[in-house]
Amino acid sequence: MTTLSTLDERRNTINQRLETALGSSDDHSVVLANSAINSCSDRWYGQLVALSYATIADQPITDVVLSASAATELLRGYCQLRSELLHQLHTSQRNSLMRDPVKMLLAGDYLNSTAYTVFFEAGNQQFEKALEALIETSRSLIDSFNITRTQSIDTYTFLDKFVGTLGEGAVTIAANLTGSNTVLRNEFINLGRALSSAYHAFSILELDDRRSVGPIDHSQYEESDLCQYGARHFRGAMYTLNELQEVVDVEPLLELIDAHFGGKMGYKKWI
Repeated sequence: MTTLSTLDERRNTINQRLETALGSSDDHSVVLANSAINSCSDRWYGQLVALSYATIADQPITDVVLSASAATELLRGYCQLRSELLHQLHTSQRNSLMRDPVKMLLAGDYLNSTAYTVFFEAGNQQFEKALEALIETSRSLIDSFNITRTQSIDTYTFLDKFVGTLGEGAVTIAANLTGSNTVLRNEFINLGRALSSAYHAFSILELDDRRSVGPIDHSQYEESDLCQYGARHFRGAMYTLNELQEVVDVEPLLELIDAHFGGKMGYKKWI
């Protein structure tokens, strides 16, 4: 297998594509969109797309894959703004830091549409199937926000409905780009949901790293419950990964897992 670029190199490339796609402007929608993208600087979903592709295809990560990574990060920014807006609408505490709801809606729509622009710029023989996965992920997020718009988003709703959907979408896009068989794709869907839910649950509990999680009410969980939730999903992800190593080279995804889970020592007793 061709040596892959490092996580940092891949992150820098994804960032460059995001900067090119969004540009810079004083327009409120563009400013808010960039703010949402920059608040999720770990590029978890972009890396998940790229390294899932490398695992399934057993090939180097290509330009089209990195474009798909950037598109998925744009959907993440959309999710970030929509969940922040819902939290803001349902909170009883008003303050000067709250943003204009109309501008937030426009910024979210801008991120959503830009995801398709980035994706259309890439050419690939599996493009149509991968685009279907992007559309389905976007539709699922929109449907989830429509369902929850009349109620506050708690920690577990955010993790199950939004984080899980983004994780599933990331690996489905990657799998479709490789043209993988349905059975393998379904296994990766479970892996993507579980890994993303575990990673974000653990991140919520990292006091110095809340920028990479949704703007949910962090008081709406018990620490031990959230640890168990994250550990349960992590164990499920590792079980799936162990099963997959019989048919694919899982080293690329292990790189991502080691980088993002290795330092979270506080969860070892739960995993």
